[in-house]
Amino acid sequence: MAVPAVAVLLVSGCYASTDYGRYPEGKLVQNAALVRTWAGEGAELALKENKVFSAAGLTLKYFSCPADGLRNKSGDGTWSSIDDGDSTSVLIRFEDGCTATMWTGESEGKTVLWATTEDENQVLTLK
Repeated sequence: MAVPAVAVLLVSGCYASTDYGRYPEGKLVQNAALVRTWAGEGAELALKENKVFSAAGLTLKYFSCPADGLRNKSGDGTWSSIDDGDSTSVLIRFEDGCTATMWTGESEGKTVLWATTEDENQVLTLK
């Protein structure tokens, strides 16, 4: 009986992660393809070749800040990327130490950067 229960949990876990359509399908992206200006929903993030970025109106959940949590930030900092086998994560660190993670994905045939903002029901997508 344990095997069917595990199978149901695995199937339902996969279903939950793809059912809503608000999370773009994960995508591996080379650094050269990340270097550009990403924009959407009143936000802009310019990733540059020398691993620096500039951002305007970027509303995300931030960590390592004096007040962690959802914030609208503009400014400069550094970025790096990490591949997990299914997608590429982009880690950004503002000069004030606030950090956030965005993921690469594909939506409507285009590569996007995305992150949840306040909770898992709200997603910021930059194209």
